[in-house]
Amino acid sequence: MSEKAISTVREAKDYLAGRIVAQAKREQVPLSEIERKMLYFSETDWTLPGMHKINAEFERDYDNNEYERKIAGLIRNIEAGDAGDEQEQETWQRAVDKLAEGDNYLSILLDPSFTPAGEAVHPPHDRLRLWLTALGVVVAALGLSSLFDRLQGSKLGEWLSHRNNLRICEFGLIAFSAVIYWRFGARISAVVDRLFNQKKTSSRTQ
Repeated sequence: MSEKAISTVREAKDYLAGRIVAQAKREQVPLSEIERKMLYFSETDWTLPGMHKINAEFERDYDNNEYERKIAGLIRNIEAGDAGDEQEQETWQRAVDKLAEGDNYLSILLDPSFTPAGEAVHPPHDRLRLWLTALGVVVAALGLSSLFDRLQGSKLGEWLSHRNNLRICEFGLIAFSAVIYWRFGARISAVVDRLFNQKKTSSRTQ
């Protein structure tokens, strides 16, 4: 398949909406004209003429949660089907990135962390973030253990030599790690995403 240029929001929407509609046809998932047009919805960016009227009709006649589940499912199937096509993956990602520059309804459904109502979908790399947090706890514990060895003989070392005091320190370290994860979890996720994207990019250029 030839590479498709994606330089504007309109091109990105046309490409993504086209792929979603085509996937719906393959899976025999019904998409009405209103549902197809809602893929272009935006309050601020380029969209189809008469979008406010389209949105009003959609809100009146359609179940928003059912629609989002349907579109999100089609998107996941498209991405799974593109797994062996690097060129299509790159075009898809360019369109997703272009759309993310503005405020577009479809961007919400394209987000891997999006959870349609009634589903339980874990954010991307959530398990990896947990492993990173656990690794941080282990590294900190090893460092603390090394510090204890150096402090042996001092008053602090004597205090830490008691098992109950040591457990207090361990629980404090775990609580501190949990707070860091809660406070900076989103940033950790962003860093992990960038690392994965860099790895994908470098593997494709080799």
